[in-house]
Amino acid sequence: MSYQRIQPLPKPGEFDSEELRALSHVWIERKSAMTESSVYDDFVKKLQREWAIETGIIERLYAWDRGVTEVLIEQGIDASVIAHRGGLGEDEARNVHAMISDHYEIVDGLFDYVKGDAVLTEVFIRGLHQKFTRHQDYTEAMSEHGLIRITLEKGVYKSRPNSPRRTDGEVHEYCPPEFTQEEMTALVKMYNDSENTHSPEVRAAWLHHRFTQIHPFQDGNGRVARALASLVFLRKGLFPLVVREEDRIRYIDALEKADQGDLGPLVQLFSRLQLDAILKALGLEQQVQRTNDAASITAAAIAQLRDRFAKEAQERESAVHASADMLFGILTHRTDEVSKHLSDQLRTVKSSSLHPFSASTDSAGNDSDKRHYFKKQITDVAKRFNYFANTDRYRAWARISISTNHEFVYVVSIHGYGHGDTGILVATGFTYLRAPSEDGVLETLPTQPACVDVFQFNYAESNESIERRFKDWLEDSIVMALAEWKRTL
Repeated sequence: MSYQRIQPLPKPGEFDSEELRALSHVWIERKSAMTESSVYDDFVKKLQREWAIETGIIERLYAWDRGVTEVLIEQGIDASVIAHRGGLGEDEARNVHAMISDHYEIVDGLFDYVKGDAVLTEVFIRGLHQKFTRHQDYTEAMSEHGLIRITLEKGVYKSRPNSPRRTDGEVHEYCPPEFTQEEMTALVKMYNDSENTHSPEVRAAWLHHRFTQIHPFQDGNGRVARALASLVFLRKGLFPLVVREEDRIRYIDALEKADQGDLGPLVQLFSRLQLDAILKALGLEQQVQRTNDAASITAAAIAQLRDRFAKEAQERESAVHASADMLFGILTHRTDEVSKHLSDQLRTVKSSSLHPFSASTDSAGNDSDKRHYFKKQITDVAKRFNYFANTDRYRAWARISISTNHEFVYVVSIHGYGHGDTGILVATGFTYLRAPSEDGVLETLPTQPACVDVFQFNYAESNESIERRFKDWLEDSIVMALAEWKRTL
């Protein structure tokens, strides 16, 4: 693939995530009450550690299982832990520790950098590269004799081609060295000019991809690209972009699609990673409140809460519950359609069973006396997606039951996200099987999620946006559920 000169950002609004815009609004509203807390500080430190570790894993600078990363996130970046749990020799562990410490220093510095109003400059980008490669002295480069080892010039644009050869023999062309300075100047100008015209998720994806297209340094470009994307989000009061090893395939696929002219998948990935970080931060709110001492809570209550906060909370809850009722109507209508279609098809099946094959549907809204059904399954799925399922303030569900030689059940539940009044509700889908055991007693088999992601919505997002996203999410969930049903036959 030959190198294409850098192209401007897409049209304003073309790839914007309304979901991220709404949730960002919720976070910015709540942020000031949390940022002075030690709980929030600890959350940010752990997020920075994760960023520092994962940005090197993605580049294959070191490798270990997720358990090692989680220990380092919780306990701090320690060379002895890297050696013992990561299975590395002492010298290699010290070198990896030094690299991760450099990464941590960089992401910590980004938080300080965004406090000012300085625009992005090439000087800043070259400085990032110097910090990333502080403990890397050599890299590889192509010559007429093949790959050779060369000294890595830190903070200096490349002097040799650094285009990789794919496994199929095709060369992916990055910017030729003679055009690098010109392209980087254009990149920085286009980015700075987009400050007031484009959303952060589009600017981050565009900057990351175009920077990697240029590949201005001989090595270390991926790490710099993820730091630049993080900078975009931090400027908006959000979080650094943590691309985990589990995201690697989707990340590379999105970059390749961007190479072909479609920036959408990369914007979607960055939006999803940012949404995950915001949801985790919002989930801290109850914990933050518990850690404050009684005097500060009382003072804050006198100064800020009283009737105004109670009214605002009621308005938030009323708005998001109205959205939930709308989605419940869509859900029950669609499950009725699917159930009827399944019943019509199952009647055509001739079986030796005493009972004809069939499908049926049932539902319970927030005011129903059946709303409490499926508590265990909802909790099990919430644990899979790492959040607290709050069924106190709102709870509704719809179910499709398919009866053949066993009973297959598909449920979509709408309920609260996190402790207390967060203003956020979610929908999840799951399936389970009820099949006869050897002694003829019906047994309920383990719950299986029927969704790739939790569907979240909140009071700050328009009903039009919520409805559009939910319909797409629901169709994907139904497909997953029916595929699981087919597998059980």
